[in-house]
Order: sequence, then C-alpha cells, then structure tokens
Amino acid sequence: MKWSEEYVTGIKRIDDHHKALFEMSEVFRDALSERRGERVYGLFLKSLRAYACAHIGFEEGCMERCQCPAAQQNTQAHTKFLQGLSLFEERYTMVGFERAGAYRVVDFVDQWLADHICRIDTQLKPYAQGL
Repeated sequence: MKWSEEYVTGIKRIDDHHKALFEMSEVFRDALSERRGERVYGLFLKSLRAYACAHIGFEEGCMERCQCPAAQQNTQAHTKFLQGLSLFEERYTMVGFERAGAYRVVDFVDQWLADHICRIDTQLKPYAQGL
C-alpha cells in the first residue's frame, strides 16, 4: 500500500507517523520478497512496537482534544492492533522466524493501513483545524 494525500488527518505529526508506517510496511515486504526477511524480522517487530508507543497516545489525545466522534472507535481499534502485534511478537519469541508468519504480519499491517488509517483516522480532519 502506498501513502496518498487522501489519508491526511490535518495534523502533521500524525500524518508523518502514518507515512512512516506505510514506508515500514513497504520496506519489510520488499525484504521478504528479496529473501532478506529473516535478517530483519525481529527489527520490524521492534519497529512496529516503537511506532505504536510513539503514535497511539498522541493520536488518541488529539482525537479527544478535537472532540472527534471517531475517538472511541479509534481507541478500540488501537487496542486490537496492540493485541495482534503482541501475538506476533510472542510467536517470534517462541519459534523465531517463519516466512508464512512474517507475511501474515505485513498483511496485518497493510490491513491496518486500509481499515484504520484510511477509514478511521481520516475522520479527524474536519476537527483538526485548531491544532
């Protein structure tokens, strides 16, 4: 999936975070297709965790301050993302790299991009004028 200006939320820091996630997903998918996935899989999972820690609280705070009607839906979706990420991390800790599992992670992220950023986060735009 590629970043598009139609995904803009109106808050530059959030949009920059989102662009970074689009890029991470694309780079990891390329690594998998080039047979470099095993070398970078653990780093990809750590990067996703770091992304989540840096991004989620900030975005949820913005949604609350802007009184965006999607705020609660956003928080619930973030919880599900974190739960899914934890499952992938646990599996990696237990068995190490699995090619099929690595593809499932990148598909999980791409689905997140399509379902969450493109449908929920973009609802912030009309409310972000004051930030």
